[in-house]
Amino acid sequence: MDSRQPGDSGTKVDKTGANAASVVSEQANDFFGKACPAQPGPNELLVLSRNPRSNGCELQTYTSGNGSGADLDVLQLYKDLRPSVAYFKMHGVADGSVPRDPAGTPKEWGGTGVAVAKETNQCLVITDDHVAKGVPQQHVTPTSMEVVMANGKAYNGTVVTSDPAHDLALVKVDSGADTEQVCKPAAVTEQHVPTDAEVMTMGQPYTSHTIYTSTGRVMGVQKREDISNLIAPLPGEDPKREILNNVLPLREGFSGGAVFDKSGKAVGINDLQTSPFSSVATPIDRAMVDDLIAKRTDKAK
Repeated sequence: MDSRQPGDSGTKVDKTGANAASVVSEQANDFFGKACPAQPGPNELLVLSRNPRSNGCELQTYTSGNGSGADLDVLQLYKDLRPSVAYFKMHGVADGSVPRDPAGTPKEWGGTGVAVAKETNQCLVITDDHVAKGVPQQHVTPTSMEVVMANGKAYNGTVVTSDPAHDLALVKVDSGADTEQVCKPAAVTEQHVPTDAEVMTMGQPYTSHTIYTSTGRVMGVQKREDISNLIAPLPGEDPKREILNNVLPLREGFSGGAVFDKSGKAVGINDLQTSPFSSVATPIDRAMVDDLIAKRTDKAK
């Protein structure tokens, strides 16, 4: 069985040896963590199916320049951006507010994130605030955070900036001596993405522990309150804030992952799925990311 990471040479990296910080081959799993019957070849990527009943494992073959359209080179973007993508394993306990879950009952959830800056022995990753805290409907208290980088290793993470108004969080990843190799900050746009722009995203369908791709278009900008009939704003979330309305399929676990434009710049952070075919994201730019970094609570002012 071919266990190559899409687009690589098939070389397997020993996670326990000297090369532990290199990007490793990922086993392609379905949405529930079971190995897919066919593993991606050099020009294949795992993609989210438009079929809501799919269990995953759909592969699509790409060649340079023939992504979902003339301008979006999905395979090249994946190769360039996969090292910037991390996923989260969150651990917590029930807060006792739901009778079926007594206080202290262990809970787990997950999400995705994108590296935006690198420091000595640390990587800074952006995700959704509701990933870092656990959505209120889960009635949980977070206890620990593991951030899995592109080398397949999990590192301790700590929220250092929380921005519930925009549902964003900045996480410090203690990547130590591996930082130089595993922390590959993504470029962030200087301006908002235009309507009808082709975009792609990568994320971990929760419990798969595998990165899937999804492609689509930005259809326009709305206010968060415009979709409150689908999902009410979270506590502390600004209902007047702008969101990107995307024809971009997501799945639980994609929250916090970056939306990338055709040049490979992050233009948004996935918030939530609104239908099997659509989703919304928080638009981001470099100034917003720099502001999150400037507001870190772990740095002396």
